[in-house]
Amino acid sequence: MQTQKTPRPFYSEFAWAFDLLIDRPVQKECSTIATWLVERGVVPGATILDAGCGTGRYAMELGRRGYVVRGIDVSADLLAEAKRSLGSQARQVSFAVADILTLTVSRYDAILCRGVLNDLVDEDARLSAFASFARTLRTDGVLILDVREWDATATRKAREPLFRKRVDTHRGNLTFTSVTELDAPAHRLVVRERHTLEVDGRERSSDYEFVMWCWTPAELQSLLRLNGFGSVAYFAAYDPSLAPGVTDRLVAVAQFSG
Repeated sequence: MQTQKTPRPFYSEFAWAFDLLIDRPVQKECSTIATWLVERGVVPGATILDAGCGTGRYAMELGRRGYVVRGIDVSADLLAEAKRSLGSQARQVSFAVADILTLTVSRYDAILCRGVLNDLVDEDARLSAFASFARTLRTDGVLILDVREWDATATRKAREPLFRKRVDTHRGNLTFTSVTELDAPAHRLVVRERHTLEVDGRERSSDYEFVMWCWTPAELQSLLRLNGFGSVAYFAAYDPSLAPGVTDRLVAVAQFSG
């Protein structure tokens, strides 16, 4: 089975199926994101960095709402899918291969970082990510991010360790299976994935094993404060009506004081 040092099939050979397997309410969530931005003074026309943009769905939806968005990701395959979908939004949205740990000083008005920080599995990487956010945002810029909250995630995964989804695609029938084990002392998830593509009665599978490091609210708050972020609001999803603890996610909206 592959390890974290090799490309995750989700982000490489099966990047073309990412949006089919991960179905998100992009328009609804971007509506909430845009509301949070406007409430903190980041209005349409402002610049946003979508850090870990994947196939670019959120970048393009925010571009449609009038923002100028730069999407970055370490996966060239996911970005290729993003660029194929870009169409007429090329003036508002652009994509490039880059790492959130080594961002340059660009002074964006806002940063969006969805579903990425759980993949940082050592302290130095977590410190580097938040330092990158701080040097990339302008003073009073807004950071919006989400992480897996450990306690709620552990409870859900202990109850539901298996996830399976089957989709019919233009390349054949694709089945994705994920099994999660808990490493409770380390607040980590050990995840084993399999993509199986069936074409004309023949199957081809790709297996992968990796680790996710979940967060506690105290850990997240500490790194935000250490790097100059304040006025933090927490939610359980991209839904202002959901308070922390309702889901296994923790969404933070913060302002950089410079």
